[in-house]
Amino acid sequence: MRTILVLILGGLVVLASGCDTGPTGTPELTEVTVQLGTTHQALYAGFYVADQQGLFAREGLSVTFIEGSTNTDPVPAIVNGTAEFGMLGASSLITAIADGQPVQAVATVLRRDPVVFFSLADSGIVRLQDFAGKRVYASLRLRPRLHTMLGHIGLDPSEIIEVREASLTDLYNGDIDVASGLVNTGVLSAREAGYEVNVIYPDDYGVHFYSSTIFASNELIASNPDLVTRFVRASLEGWAFAVENPQEIGPMVGLYNPDANTNFETASMIASLPYINTGKDHIGWMESQTWEDMVASMHEQGEIDDPLPVSEIYTMQFVEQIYEQSSP
Repeated sequence: MRTILVLILGGLVVLASGCDTGPTGTPELTEVTVQLGTTHQALYAGFYVADQQGLFAREGLSVTFIEGSTNTDPVPAIVNGTAEFGMLGASSLITAIADGQPVQAVATVLRRDPVVFFSLADSGIVRLQDFAGKRVYASLRLRPRLHTMLGHIGLDPSEIIEVREASLTDLYNGDIDVASGLVNTGVLSAREAGYEVNVIYPDDYGVHFYSSTIFASNELIASNPDLVTRFVRASLEGWAFAVENPQEIGPMVGLYNPDANTNFETASMIASLPYINTGKDHIGWMESQTWEDMVASMHEQGEIDDPLPVSEIYTMQFVEQIYEQSSP
């Protein structure tokens, strides 16, 4: 198993410097809200660990999660101050910033993209070239991946039939030929339902995107960098624990979502491990070249009108500081 680069936080007197003392002499916790993009699930494992194991509290934070749904856009909540932090796919974050939203990524959790396209095993659709003339489901968030992949093999999007809304049931019933989703949820669901599937990975077609990214408003980053540091530090330590102890994540999700299938959520966490801990750099780390390649791909495919300087998209200020402080 790859070595996990965990955060060593001993000696950091965060409570003394990060929060005030109340009338009883006990530290008062700073209220922080996180807007989730979906319902509670293993995708947010690091947040749950930090909450349940007191990592947020140790940093002087009391964190509340606002649950989303399938189509929740967390950006407005961050911009209008309803929440301090959110999590969003990196391509969607780029689109929001290109549209003028004043937000930035402060850490990336899924540093390989778990988005894949998949077909039923007996469909004969086993590679991207087989998409021609087929009904392919890609949500608005996933269209940049699909169009960039098609561009890399010279297949025009007009040569496929794009379906904007569909479910796994539509794939099972033959109403669509290709589904899209996450390898750690959609593919897992199909296989648990008894369907064998062919999986087409964007990585195999030169599309290397970051995925789930923690972000905050430019205003918060500038006005309260200490708060951002404390939140990111606790969250990343939470993800380091989740990577080392994935079997504990399913029951933990159940604390936030009583309707969750905890066995499925544990399996989802296990499937996510190589996307979080890639064996390169630290958990949460970001590289300029990956962001630049994403921007170039999205501009090439018309997903954004103008190329953005990556300095407007992400900052390494907090992740670098956290790992420098944790080095022996």
